[in-house]
Amino acid sequence: MFNKNAGNVNRILLGLLMLVPGLTKLFVNGSDTVIKMLSGNALFSWSPTFWAWVLILSEIVFGIAILAKWKLQHSVWPPIVIMLVVAFTISWGNWSSFIMHLVIASNYFMLGVNHINKKISK
Repeated sequence: MFNKNAGNVNRILLGLLMLVPGLTKLFVNGSDTVIKMLSGNALFSWSPTFWAWVLILSEIVFGIAILAKWKLQHSVWPPIVIMLVVAFTISWGNWSSFIMHLVIASNYFMLGVNHINKKISK
């Protein structure tokens, strides 16, 4: 009983961890803020508008997918990539933020692995 509840709480928190920032970027800060942030990074400077919309839509879509438990074995991969890219680009040098993003990425990975293991054991 505890594991099921803990897993559900973890999944809900991870879903909200993607959804809330995506909605905030879309409705509160606006895409211009994200475009400015990405244009300062060499990896995304060639097309910051495109990458800003990819980021915003990915956060919203995959946040909802995780909350809905929709194909978790697949829907955890974009958040993993987002967290790793942020860790190795934006958070590099800020080591507490770097480690936090790595921990979040590993938590998404574990969510996907646990979902696959549940399917196999049935």
